[in-house]
Amino acid sequence: MFKNPRLKYFLFAVLIVAAIGGYYAYTEYNRRNPSMADVKAAYQLNASDVLAAFESKLEESKKMYTDQVLELTGPVKEIEKDETGFYTVVLGEAGSMSSVRCVVDSLFTDRAAKLVSGTPATLRGVCVGYTADDMGLGADLLLNRCYPAQQ
Repeated sequence: MFKNPRLKYFLFAVLIVAAIGGYYAYTEYNRRNPSMADVKAAYQLNASDVLAAFESKLEESKKMYTDQVLELTGPVKEIEKDETGFYTVVLGEAGSMSSVRCVVDSLFTDRAAKLVSGTPATLRGVCVGYTADDMGLGADLLLNRCYPAQQ
């Protein structure tokens, strides 16, 4: 079939590389994020304390907390449910303009629905950023894939 034996080995190597690449692409496409219910938090903090840290030492706090799993405890200011049924739990003191916005993982919407405004709650999620209002009217710390750990 092949007159040149090198061509046969080359085609075999290409086939092996293609199979390995296909397997890698398949596993990456089907990869899931770990559930925050099973992940240990890097930091366990009070929501108002972490907000104060960001307000006083922004750059240090960004380096320390961004892309880390945080477990924050504080009073529930508000519970928002969008038109698709996803929940965002807002933690913070009632008189404060700053808050922690926790986007709840869709696996835990039933737990988020049980939360009550004005009561303390603990949520665990990945810190993805901090946005401050330029006018000094408040700021938001953003957490994604949150798990309502305690109610």
